[in-house]
Amino acid sequence: MVLIEAESNRVRRVNYEIISDDDIPAVASGGQAVRIKDTNIAGVLKFEWTAEDGLAGKYDIRIAHFDENDGNSPLIFSVNEKVYDYTFNIDLPGAEGFKENFVPLRGANSSGTLSVDDNPNPIFKGVDLAPDNVIEISVQASGNNKDDNLELGRIDAIEITPAEEIIPSLDLFWHHSVSEKVGVWTLNEEGTSLETAAFITDQSGEDVLVPDENPWEGRGVLDNGDGNRNLLWRDTVTGGVAIWKMEGSEFQEQIIIDPPADGPGSNLDWEIRGTGDVNSGGGEEIFWYNTSTGDIAVSEIHESGFGNATFITDTSNQAMIISPDDDWQLLAAGDMDGDGDADAIWENITTQQFAYWELDGTVYQNPVLIDSPAADGDWEFRGAYDANNDGIDDFFFRSGSGETGIWMIENNSVSDDNIFVIDTVEDTNFSFYV
Repeated sequence: MVLIEAESNRVRRVNYEIISDDDIPAVASGGQAVRIKDTNIAGVLKFEWTAEDGLAGKYDIRIAHFDENDGNSPLIFSVNEKVYDYTFNIDLPGAEGFKENFVPLRGANSSGTLSVDDNPNPIFKGVDLAPDNVIEISVQASGNNKDDNLELGRIDAIEITPAEEIIPSLDLFWHHSVSEKVGVWTLNEEGTSLETAAFITDQSGEDVLVPDENPWEGRGVLDNGDGNRNLLWRDTVTGGVAIWKMEGSEFQEQIIIDPPADGPGSNLDWEIRGTGDVNSGGGEEIFWYNTSTGDIAVSEIHESGFGNATFITDTSNQAMIISPDDDWQLLAAGDMDGDGDADAIWENITTQQFAYWELDGTVYQNPVLIDSPAADGDWEFRGAYDANNDGIDDFFFRSGSGETGIWMIENNSVSDDNIFVIDTVEDTNFSFYV
């Protein structure tokens, strides 16, 4: 970690002056800060990254500053011909002095006006730095009030630390019935092509094997709220559920959860048809479909067991029941309307059309037909997942010849330009699930 005080001799200041008025010494790391002098031009801080500071690599940038409610000052951070921008727009009150609008390098401020969650530091992540790079921070004064008070781009210190390791997302999971290995794919940012592939290993580097004859079968992927996509398994004998806690492609632990005594998931008539966050709580729930009664339910799942189970109802609190003989079959769950809550995804097995139930929590609102080509031929739907991070889940398919395809959903439709073949795995011993 390298801490650079804005008022230090290491920094060349242009249109910036050193200040220590009011209660700045009480909160600033060096007892001083800097502010813009001439409000008509930008204030600039410049310093060099040296070999003593660190090797070439990616670094996170924290800037301790004072974010007042006098305006929204734009900040430009430039290095090695790359430019990053940030705006002082938290607009913290300052009636009691600068300690109220101080944004520290970490955590809340001492006055309680800024919470840990609202602190934006690090402001910039994964910035490429190398010895001899010149870093420039440029800030413009800003005002938005009748008293002509200005936000003067007050900066305390800059902290530069090696970037936290970014664990790649796990987009598709594979199981090979002969080798018994479980594989993972990571896609590119657009979700249109394969970027990396690996087999899941334990913490000692050994492959984790799942014999094909064992009762556990993959039923999808579950995010418990920590941002990690964990494998979800179902015991086809007991009805129990298992979660593989993952860290990247490294297996951490298996959590086995016994089926509930009654209700959704209590017997094998209840099938897992998808996972999704129905209440915007961060963690995903299991979508159940009862193949005998046609009931649809959602239940929470925790490491200690199943939580609240709720049946899908209409707005008059009547249960939504779809006969197992109906052409429309529940296939998956995912956010299809971009509201942050999961919806129920259906396919008509006769026409190969797709639709979804728009849900408000577990309350059915409207049916929405997806304007798309028929998923005919030997293409099989294999799951829904937001591959391109646009807030809308996309559909994954696999063909009989081993192609893995994706439909990018936009405005409840799929155009020819949004249909991609990601890659081909001809080995039919591989089966995959999103």
